[in-house]
Amino acid sequence: MGDMSWTRANATEFSIDGGVLRVVTDASEAAYQVISSPFAVSEGMVPVVRVSGEVVRGQLAIGVLNEAQDTWLGNRSYEMGRFEDRLIFAPKGSDAITLVIANAGAGAPAELVLNSLEVSMEVPSEGGLPLSELEDQGWNVGYSAAGEVIAVGDAVTDLVPGDYVACGGAGKANHADFVSVPRNLVCKIPAGCSVRDASTTTVGTIALQGVRRTQPEIGETIAVIGLGLLGQMTAQMLRANGCTVVGLDLDASRVLRARKLGMDAGESDVDVYKALIRDMTGGRGADRVVITAATKSDAVINLAMEVCRAKGRVVIVGDVGLNVARPQFYRKEIDLVMSTSYGAGRYDRNYEENGVDYPFAYVRWTLNRNMSSYMALIASGRLNVAGLIDKVVTVDEAPETYAKLAASDDAPLGVLLRFPDDGAELAEPHDAAKITIRGSRKPLDRVINYALIGAGAFGISMLVPQMQKRKDRYFLRGVVSRSGLQASNFVRANQIEVLASDLDEVLKDPDMDMVVIATRHNEHATQVIRSLKAGKHVFVEKPIALNWDELGELVDAYQALSNPPALMVGFNRRFSPALVALREVLANRRSPVIINYRLNGGYIPIDSWIQNEQGGGRNIGEACHMYDVFRSIAGAPVASIAANSINPGDAPYLRNDNFCATLTYQDGSVGNLVYTALGPKQGMPKERIEVFCDGEAYVVDDYKSLTRASDGKVLWSGDVDKGHYEELSQLADAIHDGRGAPISFNEIIETTAASLHVEDLLFGRVIDDEE
Repeated sequence: MGDMSWTRANATEFSIDGGVLRVVTDASEAAYQVISSPFAVSEGMVPVVRVSGEVVRGQLAIGVLNEAQDTWLGNRSYEMGRFEDRLIFAPKGSDAITLVIANAGAGAPAELVLNSLEVSMEVPSEGGLPLSELEDQGWNVGYSAAGEVIAVGDAVTDLVPGDYVACGGAGKANHADFVSVPRNLVCKIPAGCSVRDASTTTVGTIALQGVRRTQPEIGETIAVIGLGLLGQMTAQMLRANGCTVVGLDLDASRVLRARKLGMDAGESDVDVYKALIRDMTGGRGADRVVITAATKSDAVINLAMEVCRAKGRVVIVGDVGLNVARPQFYRKEIDLVMSTSYGAGRYDRNYEENGVDYPFAYVRWTLNRNMSSYMALIASGRLNVAGLIDKVVTVDEAPETYAKLAASDDAPLGVLLRFPDDGAELAEPHDAAKITIRGSRKPLDRVINYALIGAGAFGISMLVPQMQKRKDRYFLRGVVSRSGLQASNFVRANQIEVLASDLDEVLKDPDMDMVVIATRHNEHATQVIRSLKAGKHVFVEKPIALNWDELGELVDAYQALSNPPALMVGFNRRFSPALVALREVLANRRSPVIINYRLNGGYIPIDSWIQNEQGGGRNIGEACHMYDVFRSIAGAPVASIAANSINPGDAPYLRNDNFCATLTYQDGSVGNLVYTALGPKQGMPKERIEVFCDGEAYVVDDYKSLTRASDGKVLWSGDVDKGHYEELSQLADAIHDGRGAPISFNEIIETTAASLHVEDLLFGRVIDDEE
C-alpha cells in the first residue's frame, strides 16, 4: 500500500494513514472514486491483486482497467462486512494496468477501509493450469455427439467402456470433452458408420422422425421446403423410401447440392417451384409436403398448403410461422402434422431420465430406435452424410468458426467440432467427484464453512442470498450438484472453492462445518442422516422426510448420536415478522386459540415433480409449513388430527392439494387448514391467517401485515417476509454459541409426523397406533 500513489476522483473522503486506506464514496451508481497510478505488466506475467478490508456501509467494487483506462479487465463487488480476496484478471495484451475503487450500483454513499493491498506479477499458470478459472463460464451448447464410452452406470449392461456410441439430448450431449448421458439417449455405432458421421445422429434423427410422420408411400411425390442440413437429409431418406422428391430453397447452391445427392428436382424461385410441382404431378399437387425451413414468416406454411394436393399431408419439422390461411387448408382438407424432435420418448422423463423403454411391439420407433435406424442408413450406404459436411474444426477453433458463421452470407451446410486428445493436463482426473476451483476466495476466521447441496433455483436464489447477509457467520465454501453446468457457473461466479457431484466429498472434508440441503424432497432424509453421522450441522429445506420409514430412520440415527450436530428444517414462516409480532401479542393469553389458515396454492399439474414420488405432494411438501405455524402459536404438542379431501373423480386434481385438516393441541387450541389448488392465482392472496383468542381476533394477510380485528389497528406491516433470513440468522447464532437449533428436534419430528398422518387420512390408509 505504501508504494502506491492514488488520485481522488469522486470520493467525498479519502485518506491513507498507517498503511490503511479509507474511502467514502459519493452517491453515484458506478462512478470511479479513487484511481491508482498505472502498474507495468511484465511480459508473460499476470497481475495479481490481494486485498483485505471491510465495507463499513454500502456496496462498492474494486477492479482493474486496461492500459488505455477505457475497459475493465475485471472487477469484483463487495457488500457490507469484512472481506479478503485475490483478484486475477488476464491483461489481454495491456502493458499496464490501473486499480480503481468505484461505486457498485447502489446509488448511495459507501465507506471502505482497506487494511492491505498488494499488487504482484506472477506467471500465468502453475503446472500448465491457469492461476484463476473464475472467468471461465460455460454453456450447454449442442445436442448431437459421438465418442468413446469411458464409464457406465450400474444398471447399464449392454454397453461397456471402449464402445463407440452416438448420443443426443439438449443439456446432455453437449459439445464438451466429457458428457454424461442417460442410456435411452445413447446408441451404439454399427459397423460401416464412422464416428464422424455418427456425430450427426441427433440431427439426422430429427429428420427421420419427420419422415416417419410424413408416412411416405412408394411412388409418391413429396415436396421438401428448406434444404438446409435437415432438408438435405430428409430428401435422401424420402428417396430411399421410393419417393420422388422435389425440393425448394432460396439458396440455389443448396438445391444443386441436393440434386447431386439424388434429389429428383428442385428450384430456388418460389413461383417456378409452384409450376414445377404442378407439372410433375399432373396438376394435382404433391402428395405430401415436409417443411424443414426456419423462418418467422407464415409464407412457408401457406406455400406448403398451396402445393399440396387435396387430402394430402403437410408435416412441420422446422420452426416456421403457423398463421395458416384457411381457404386452401379447408378446401383441400389437408392433414397438418407436427413432428416433435427425435421420436417417441422425447420429453418423457420416465423414458429419457429413468430409462423406462416403450414395448417394442407397441411402439416400434422410439427415439433410441430412430437413432439406430439413422446410423443403419449410413452404414448401408443409403444415406450420404459425408457429402453434407463442409468443414471439420477443433474445439479450440470453435469461437472463430462461430464468428465466421454469424458474419457470413455463405455459411457452410454442416460443420463438425472435433475434440482432439491434446494431452492437456487436468487439475483432477476427469472422473473426479470433486474439483477445487482455482482463484477461489478463502474463508475468514471464525465463520461456519458450509456446502450447498443442490444448486437449484431455491438454493441459489433464496437460501444463499439470505445467508450472505450474515457474512460474519456463514461462508459458502462448496456446492454439491449433479447439474454440472449450472453449478459450475454459479461456483465460478461466486468464487466458491469446492464443486462436487457426490455428497460424501464434502462430508469427509474436516473443514466443512455445515451442509444446506436444497435437493428434491425424496433425497432429504437420506442426506440428512448421512450428514449428521458425519458430524456436520444441517439445514434442510422442508420436508425432512416423505414417509414413516424415512422419519423412523432419521429419529433412530439422531438419537444414536451422543452429541448430535445442529439440525434445522426450513419451517421459515414462524420466523416471519408478522408471526413474531402475533406471538408477542398472544404471550399472556388466557384462553386457547382457534387458528384458521387458508392457503390458496394455485394449480400445479399432476405430472409435476412436486406431485410425484420426488416431491411427495403438496400436503407433505408444503402444508407442513402450516402445521409448524399452528405449533408455534399454540406452544403445545398435537393432541388429535382429522382431515378430509375433495373427491376429484376424473378431474385433474389431487386429494393432497385440496383438503381441510384440523389439528387440536394439548393446551386446548385448534388449528384449521384449508389448502386448495382450486382457487385463482390472481385476485386473492395466497395465504391468510385468522387467530381468535380472549375476545379478540388477529389477521395475517399474506405475510405483509398483522391487523387487530376489533379496531383495525395494524400491528405490523411491510414487504412480504416469510422469515427466511431470520431463521437462518438465528441458526447461525445458535451454532456459533453452541446452542440448540431454533426449532427443537422434537418439534421438527412432531410437525413432520403430523403431515404424514394427514396424508394417511386423506388417502384412507389404516393408521398404526404405534406410529
